[in-house]
Amino acid sequence: MRIDRIYRRGCGLAAGLIFVVSAVFSGTDAVQTSGGMVRLNFRLQQHREVYEKSSYGEAPQFAIWLQTHDSLDVKTLFVTRRTAQGKYVGKVECPVSLPIWIGIFRRETGRADFPTPRNPFFDAVTGATPQTADIRVTALVEAGKSYDYYIEMNVAGDYNPEFPRVSAQKRQDKHGNGQPSLVWRGTIEAVPGASSTPALIGRSHQYYFITEVAADMAGIGSAREVFSDIAVECTAAAAPGQGL
Repeated sequence: MRIDRIYRRGCGLAAGLIFVVSAVFSGTDAVQTSGGMVRLNFRLQQHREVYEKSSYGEAPQFAIWLQTHDSLDVKTLFVTRRTAQGKYVGKVECPVSLPIWIGIFRRETGRADFPTPRNPFFDAVTGATPQTADIRVTALVEAGKSYDYYIEMNVAGDYNPEFPRVSAQKRQDKHGNGQPSLVWRGTIEAVPGASSTPALIGRSHQYYFITEVAADMAGIGSAREVFSDIAVECTAAAAPGQGL
């Protein structure tokens, strides 16, 4: 299983309004052609007016990954560069940025640490945090298989009464997290024409680094509204020589 360096951003269509990433996910060397491959197309609507109300006004960190049903292999399709390279503003690390994805990162790489500027995650599937309304991520996958897909998203500094900067017990949110990261999950068959809409399944923790999704959504407010209309569809892959 490997991922090729097929990666692009801001591809032509309404330049500045659409962010596109392309990747390959396969258990064989069949990725050299489109034979036996199909394309999964992820589309996310991002609401700038929501995340700009946070204390920092920054677009969210997010990651998308796949897991096969047959082998439970995992592969990251995209992760924002700040988390993938450990390049945070004013701090050395931020373990609560995308902690669920960090668990996937460790499974993929066999490492037990966090990505750092000196030892980052694979550059082929990382990129600057998109600030566009329309985000698209595409991946070539083996046809006929069933895949679970996951999306984790976190806006820094989106405090609310349940996830404050300083708690009633005087505990300070030292990482500037606010509402913790949210995780969506869905399943799609790798058959052209198939489509899927993920469900919001839980969150991480405001203060602690955890790699298991917590189902308790009490107190989660604006974070739910950052992404909307998340959809995934499967289409036929381009014929050899036609590009992505």
